Amino acid sequence: MKETFKKLLFGRPEENIQLDHTSIANQRKNLRKVWENEKHNDIGVEKMLRLFLVAVQFAFPGIYIRDRFGRRGLTYKNLAVESYVIFKTMLPLIFLITDIYNNIFIVFVTTYLLCETILYVATLIFVSDIFARPRSYRRSVLLLYFNYLEIVLSFAVIYGGLNLLNSNANSIVDYIYFSFVTSATIGYGDIYPVTDLGKLIVGFQSIVFLIFIVLFLNFFSSKVEDKDYFDKSENSKE
Repeated sequence: MKETFKKLLFGRPEENIQLDHTSIANQRKNLRKVWENEKHNDIGVEKMLRLFLVAVQFAFPGIYIRDRFGRRGLTYKNLAVESYVIFKTMLPLIFLITDIYNNIFIVFVTTYLLCETILYVATLIFVSDIFARPRSYRRSVLLLYFNYLEIVLSFAVIYGGLNLLNSNANSIVDYIYFSFVTSATIGYGDIYPVTDLGKLIVGFQSIVFLIFIVLFLNFFSSKVEDKDYFDKSENSKE
């Protein structure tokens, strides 16, 4: 049983490559690459955005988790990232189910982790030239779906915790439902924001998902469908 479980999680032991640089050191190198225009000759607003997206990762837990487990090898790093993504997906759902989403601290924690995910997605879009190809694009798409669920559930916590919706929203199902409807830009009209802050957040969520779905998901889907590109990426190392 132990060997079966180990095989399920870790696959082939020889794939647990020892990394030359820690994630923190590598992120510092990426920051220098953007500053020195090593991969892309960006200027002005584009360069400022790229520098911000690389630097801001130091303000969130993800890079430190990758750094800590990456010292044990690539497989451990990948598994730690997957666990962290799943944890962040489940956390807002736990907040909603346990009925603690009304606490302002819970709303703050949810917003903080939500910002990490949104900014990381933006980094993979606007600073993709400095990252190595992932081991599997199908794995990346799978993690993207978890990111999608995390964002939907996190916005549901914010809507419920700050009491931003009309009286028709009176349960966690209503908050989750409204968040999914907003992410799909449908807008049935049965539930809607009643405060200026709520309207701004709804608009922001719509913009996030336009970027998230149209740009990011289409990018990865095209890579999965491209068999030659995918086969090459399967043999590449992070």
